Amino acid sequence: MTRTASLNAYVAAGAITAGDVAAATMLVELARTHGAGDPEQLAWVAMCLALRTPRDGHTCVDLDRIADWAGDIDLAATASLPWPGDAASWRRALATAPALVGSSHERRPFILDGNRLYLARSLDEERGIATLLIQDNAARVSVLLGGPGTGKTTQVARQLIERFSMADRPQIALAAPTGKAAARMTEALKNRCAAAKAPQQVFDAIDAAPAITIHKLLGYGPHRTPRFKFGPDNPLTYDLVVVDEASMLSSSLMYRLLAALSKDTHLLLVGDPDQLASVDAGSVLADIASSAARAGSALHSRTTTLMERHRFGADIGKLADAILAGSPAETLAVLTAGLDAVTWIEPGQDRVAAVAAEVGAHASHLRNLAAGGDAAAVLEAQKRLQVLCAHRDGPTGVSGWNARIEKGLGMLAGDSWYPGRPVMVTRNNRALKLFNGDAGIVIPAAGDRMEAVFGQPGSMLRVPVTRLEDVATMHAITIHKSQGSEYGHAIVVLPEARSRLLTRELLYTGVTRAVDKVTVIGSREVIEAAVGHPIRRASGLASRL
Repeated sequence: MTRTASLNAYVAAGAITAGDVAAATMLVELARTHGAGDPEQLAWVAMCLALRTPRDGHTCVDLDRIADWAGDIDLAATASLPWPGDAASWRRALATAPALVGSSHERRPFILDGNRLYLARSLDEERGIATLLIQDNAARVSVLLGGPGTGKTTQVARQLIERFSMADRPQIALAAPTGKAAARMTEALKNRCAAAKAPQQVFDAIDAAPAITIHKLLGYGPHRTPRFKFGPDNPLTYDLVVVDEASMLSSSLMYRLLAALSKDTHLLLVGDPDQLASVDAGSVLADIASSAARAGSALHSRTTTLMERHRFGADIGKLADAILAGSPAETLAVLTAGLDAVTWIEPGQDRVAAVAAEVGAHASHLRNLAAGGDAAAVLEAQKRLQVLCAHRDGPTGVSGWNARIEKGLGMLAGDSWYPGRPVMVTRNNRALKLFNGDAGIVIPAAGDRMEAVFGQPGSMLRVPVTRLEDVATMHAITIHKSQGSEYGHAIVVLPEARSRLLTRELLYTGVTRAVDKVTVIGSREVIEAAVGHPIRRASGLASRL
């Protein structure tokens, strides 16, 4: 079998992609111009795996868990398509590409650090994160961990109040990975400060510097060279930088943030390590939490973990705990216990139609409220019920549920703007001060016009629908899009069959969006698969910390 044919076989099995083969081929050809020989087949495969790691959320290929990358390859039939299960075999193969694969102290496109294979940049970032976090025994870092509703924002408010009582107007920056999270951070923090009777100077500081995205904090410009205004040579000079929803931080963004802080800046990272990780490569907060749990870690004494939940009651808490414990049996036991706040419905049952009718009634209620023009009332009502889907497409996905509800409302395909249509922004629009994930509702305006109202009662933004371009209907949304939000009744819809995207963290995130009631629609098999499938992102950060 020729090299091309053998690699195509790995592509067909889903272990690597044609694009990665093309990129590896370019690197091998470049090395050949400098006299390098042809790497062994397994070396080609390993380099292709390393090239695809960022797209899969990993920072490296863990050769000790190499079976995880095998795709549909039959690991028992290694003669036709070799896939050794031991790291030593892969290391020996990579040794045949010395011009491309170096050790941890060399400069090569790929770096083999122990039994982890990195792209050189990914290793540099991971090392940089570890070094910057724990320098000076992590004296300038604090980590606040906790699940939904455990009081993280209340703790941040208390720390701000304490800071302002000790210093004359300290310079603070509030940031989050996304625009939606930043806006929510500002609103929630002001509410908690009000509840704590914070002095006026705290509110003045938040008003003067409301939360922004980390990209904006770092002065990102896609057409600028360098793309980030702030960095090691031009550091941020705040006294305190608070980053909320830190579980969404990718390795690359975390590295740039840490590298941009001055030596006198204190960093407070806030988040839930059990929620969904960054869309991009890395699981930084989970790695930090793992390291901080060890008594000998520099981050151990710098980390506070809040345990008591205030968002939802004991019933939903039992389900969340069973999911986090990774116990399918315990999860199903909670689902079948007849708890007031927890309902389980298997697909195909008549009860699914009853849930759809409840969602339809909620949509009709929104339409009626919106027709009356009471924007505050309809925004508040919108949060009482939300369908959360694991997938975008298909009958159990966002598109299927949205179509089902709009059909029940009597909407036709061309009826894009109707009173009570809940919408979500899908791309940042700084001109309108709208960000990806912002939720709003369509209401009538003067002169037979329609406008969308975003925000919270008392802090609303009205935008003519003619100015909106990147929005989607959100009678149903993905669980990913719901992260950080809360709803009175969360209806979590799982796919009909097992899915690579369906993980323990996804199910946990969906369930914990609920305040009063959660309904899970999914088969026993799919629920068991989700609970038993945690996100396993290959990374060396926890061990470096």
